Amino acid sequence: MSDISTPALVASGIALLTITNPIGSLPIFLNLTKDLPAQRQRRIGIWVGVAVFAVLVVSLFAGKYILQAFGIDITSFRIAGNLLVASIGWAMLTAKQNIVTTDASSSPVVVPLAIPIIAGPGAISLIITFSESYSSLVDLLMGVVMILVVSLAIAVVLYFSPEVTKVVKPTAMSIVTRVFGLLLLSIAIQSILSALGDAFPVLTGTPAAS
Repeated sequence: MSDISTPALVASGIALLTITNPIGSLPIFLNLTKDLPAQRQRRIGIWVGVAVFAVLVVSLFAGKYILQAFGIDITSFRIAGNLLVASIGWAMLTAKQNIVTTDASSSPVVVPLAIPIIAGPGAISLIITFSESYSSLVDLLMGVVMILVVSLAIAVVLYFSPEVTKVVKPTAMSIVTRVFGLLLLSIAIQSILSALGDAFPVLTGTPAAS
C-alpha cells in the first residue's frame, strides 16, 4: 500500500527538478563540451540523463546504506560534494581550462556533469530523505517514475544545447559562463555553510539537543 499522495509526489518531483536545475546547468555543460562536435554534444547530453537516472535510483534504494557502510553521514557528504561543485564554479568564474578532459578516451558524463553538478549532494539528499519517508515498494516505484521524468527533462534540455551555441555569441556565452560560475560558487558555499550549521549547531546559535 502506498503512503505517498499524488500532490506529495508532484511536489517532490518539482523539488527534484529545481535542485537538479538542467537550465542552470546548461552553461556548465556547454563550457565542458565546447570543443566537441554537435553530434557528440547531443550524445553526451542523452548519456548525462541516463547517468543521472542511474545515480538517483541507486540513491533511492541504497543511498543511505552505502553512506552507512563507509561511515559517512549525509552532512559530510553534502560538504564534500559541494567542495567539488565550488571548485568547478571557481574554474568557470576565472575562465580556466576545462577541469575535465573531453578527448576520445574521456568524457564528462559521470563526473562532473551527472555528479556533482546535476545529481549533486542536494538531489541525492532529497532522494534519500524521500526513501526514508516513503519506504513501501509501491512508493519506491513511484519514486523511480519521478526520477525518470526528471532525467528525461534533463536529457532533452542538454540534447538541444548545440542550438543554444548557434544563437548565443561566444562573447555572450563567456559572460554567461562567468555569471553562472559565480552563482554556482555562491550556491556551493551556501550549501557548505548550511551543512556546517547542521554539523555544528553552536555556529548558528541553535541549542544542542538534550
